[in-house]
Amino acid sequence: MTVRDDEIAAAARRWIGANAHALAATEPGEPLTDLEPLAAMAAGAEVVGIGETTRAGHEVVALGHRVLRLLVGDLGIRVLAIQDDETAVESLDAYIRTGEGDPREALAGLWVPWRTREMLDVVRWARSFNERHPSDPLRVIGLDAPSARPEHYRAVIDHVAGAGGHRLAELRDHYDTIVTAHEVPEHVQRARGTHPGRPFAERARDAYDLVASLPHTDSVLERARLIVDFHSGGFAAGGFDYAAVRRRSVEAMTSLLRDGTKIAYWEGLSFTANAARLEPVALLEPFQSVGNELRRRLGAGYLSLLIGFGHGDVSGLHPGQRVPAPMAGSADAELAAAGPDLYLLDLHAPRPGAVAAWLRGPRGLRVIGGIYDAAADSGHYLTTGRLDEWFDAVLHVRTLTPTSLL
Repeated sequence: MTVRDDEIAAAARRWIGANAHALAATEPGEPLTDLEPLAAMAAGAEVVGIGETTRAGHEVVALGHRVLRLLVGDLGIRVLAIQDDETAVESLDAYIRTGEGDPREALAGLWVPWRTREMLDVVRWARSFNERHPSDPLRVIGLDAPSARPEHYRAVIDHVAGAGGHRLAELRDHYDTIVTAHEVPEHVQRARGTHPGRPFAERARDAYDLVASLPHTDSVLERARLIVDFHSGGFAAGGFDYAAVRRRSVEAMTSLLRDGTKIAYWEGLSFTANAARLEPVALLEPFQSVGNELRRRLGAGYLSLLIGFGHGDVSGLHPGQRVPAPMAGSADAELAAAGPDLYLLDLHAPRPGAVAAWLRGPRGLRVIGGIYDAAADSGHYLTTGRLDEWFDAVLHVRTLTPTSLL
């Protein structure tokens, strides 16, 4: 950094230190009185975005859980919205509302990062809340369109076993290979060097043609089509359509707002940040975030939070990965260096000109996704716009321990 950059960074550290509100705990079972400043910030919000830098850190998820308890208990939020298959989330919602079913099985139907003990704690708390408030329950909704799930592969295999057993081995060869993407996504398999070679979308299409060539029902062929769409629309195939996801997510949430429902939108920061143009770390072209469209429609009715961290262990979801101290000059570096070990920072607090320049950026912000490689840590920072536009407040923890997979 130049001398001027050093002066700006030093001013930012002093400002963060002076304005950081120390938090007493990360664990959700602790009293929420230390989060009262956040309650004041969120008092007028219709949607609160809880933006995570990683889902692989226990403290990040636990802080998100604490925030959710505050929003539900003190501010009347009654919907938790997540980016997952709406039909898979229905099972989770049914458990939270009625107590019917097994919460572990419901979580098992969601995307892998949700399948943790930390999220099981969220689900059990939500069920307990609804038992205490049967006339004013909390709901959970999935914002993504219905997609293929492992049971769809099994249904197609069972059908072919009866309708054309002579081709069952061929179908199994395709499906046994590509169903693994529901545990470890195809692009992650490629990054880790475990991918078997042939694109999964090609195998899915061959399997579809096989099923179509045999006696079949419309429902079986529809499942085979869902499997094709799942693999064709993934990152590895270059088919992920963020714009379509944004439109669907925003419409789902704003339709609920018409009835006066308030929403907690808990997702990765690439979805929740108020970013008119977000340049991702990898795999996608720049895009407008869901959070930015919510801010455009709702104004101050959308509150954007960031849950960040300094360094730590994320080996639960990323085997063997220990995240080093933040890269010099990044937003993470100043946030980690300046405040207490655990704090809340209002990014709209009064600031001198040098701090305004620091917030104006651009700044690097680390995101721990499926392809994270600690040996190439510097390649996992996205570039922010104005930090105090992307986020209204930051909850920051210095050190992470890993989440626990169920």
